[in-house]
Amino acid sequence: MTDQPMAPAVAAGEPPAAPATPTPTAREHRVLRAALRWTSAVLVFAALGGATAYAVTQPERTEIPGLRTPEDGRWTYPALSLPRLPEGAPRPLEDVKKNPGRRHYADLRALLLPAPEGAKNDPVFPGRRGWLPTGTFLQLFQKDHRQELALDLKHEGLRHIAARAWTTKDGTHAAIYLLQYSTQAYATRSQLDLSRIGTFQDAPDVSYDPGFGDSGNLPDGVDSFVFDERKPRGRDHVRYAHLVAGDTIAVIVLSHRGSMPAVPMHQTVLLQAQLLG
Repeated sequence: MTDQPMAPAVAAGEPPAAPATPTPTAREHRVLRAALRWTSAVLVFAALGGATAYAVTQPERTEIPGLRTPEDGRWTYPALSLPRLPEGAPRPLEDVKKNPGRRHYADLRALLLPAPEGAKNDPVFPGRRGWLPTGTFLQLFQKDHRQELALDLKHEGLRHIAARAWTTKDGTHAAIYLLQYSTQAYATRSQLDLSRIGTFQDAPDVSYDPGFGDSGNLPDGVDSFVFDERKPRGRDHVRYAHLVAGDTIAVIVLSHRGSMPAVPMHQTVLLQAQLLG
């Protein structure tokens, strides 16, 4: 793999004390405006008994700057909501003093982005029903690299993998993997291993996607690494991304026969980042 930036390591910590009830912040409103540009969604933050809900609607085309075509490939997602946290547990990225390990205390399976409207879920991926075997995740990578990656994942203390995948009506296949570790430090090191060793089976030559830098700000504390398969390609065009959000790595993979547009990739990355941040 080529041209892949690395995320800085963050020190680990111990479980935090009980937090104060979180309220919407200025950061959330900044992220709201940034996400609107690419997601065709209005994310409305509202306190619902300790949970945060995201109402997702389709805006008028004139509200999306620089996109004048009637169809640009965006997907319409259902309403999104964050799960209720255990009593006294902090949000993962809100306050490092309360959560020095940047841990997600919610069930990670509840933080998977749902399939968009009209898409068909891939039954191989468990979604909220269970955890994906590590060996299945490793099938993404070239065969010669899988053993070393498996050892690195074990060494960094991978706890489990939540995963969901779907196929849209136009044949695009999307898969999201959420890898959870004990703290952010372990997740960060593991992302470096994935970047260093993890050459994709279906996209052996990639470059950093500069277009994602124009898509707006991610939630504070979430690092993104978005890649595009170089030409010449095979039958399918692959785009993928790593997100590091606290103790969790998201690996997001989209592929389509011929050409994979950037817009649904950027949209999916931003929405999944919202759920993790």
